[in-house]
Amino acid sequence: MIASVAASSVAVESSDRQLRSSRNAYVALALGLVFFIFTIWYQVYADTRKEAEACTDFFLQSHRQWRLRTAFLFMMWSILAGFCVPFGFAVLVFVPVYLWFVYRLLKGLIYFGLRRVI
Repeated sequence: MIASVAASSVAVESSDRQLRSSRNAYVALALGLVFFIFTIWYQVYADTRKEAEACTDFFLQSHRQWRLRTAFLFMMWSILAGFCVPFGFAVLVFVPVYLWFVYRLLKGLIYFGLRRVI
């Protein structure tokens, strides 16, 4: 009896820690809107640690994959916009990418708050 209570409390603590880690990753993505490079790299680091990869909760895994795809695509398109600067149309590339990033961030946060799988 005591062992099952202890095991369930450990599972709850682990789940709470994973929820906090996931919430912190969304905060890092949100800060990425302002401080692009450092916070997005932190978010990628947080989502690719062995601890995050070992998560068995399907809900948290779907959000981790969502954040990773969002971060990598945003960085890829931002680099492309950087290459467009000498040609004068970098803003035409970067503004839609930035708006897409905001959309993905808000959609992920809303689904995370509703505890829905993306």
